[in-house]
Amino acid sequence: MKSQRRWQIWKSPYFWLIAVVLLALPLLADFNVRLAYSRQLTAEEAQLQQQIIDERARQTALKELEQYVRSDAYVEHWARMARLTKAGEVSVVPVPIDQDRQVKAALPTARTANDIQSEWWLVLLDRTPNP
Repeated sequence: MKSQRRWQIWKSPYFWLIAVVLLALPLLADFNVRLAYSRQLTAEEAQLQQQIIDERARQTALKELEQYVRSDAYVEHWARMARLTKAGEVSVVPVPIDQDRQVKAALPTARTANDIQSEWWLVLLDRTPNP
C-alpha cells in the first residue's frame, strides 16, 4: 500500500509543478541579476560614449589652438600684448592721469620713535600712552 502511494505522489501533476517551480526560482533570480547588470552596463556605455564625444571635441579644439599657436598671427598677437614693436613703429603706453598721486602714496614716510612707541602701546594695551 505504501509503495502504491509513493508511485501516486510521483505521478501527481502538483508534485511536478512544485518541483519545476523550486528548480526555476534560482534560475529566475540569476536572470534578474543578469538583467540588472545588463542595464547598468548599458547606462555606463552611454556615459562613456558621451565622454568620448566630449574628448573628441576637446581634441579638435586643442588641434586648432596648436595650429593658431604655430601661426604668425599668434606670434604677432603675443608681441603686441608684450608691447613689442616692429621696425619703424612707436609703442604707446597709456599712463593714468593720477599716477603721480599713486607714486607719492606708495612712498614710505619717515617715522619718529614716538610714533613707533605709540603703536606698541595701542597694540599691547589697546590704549594710548599717558604723556
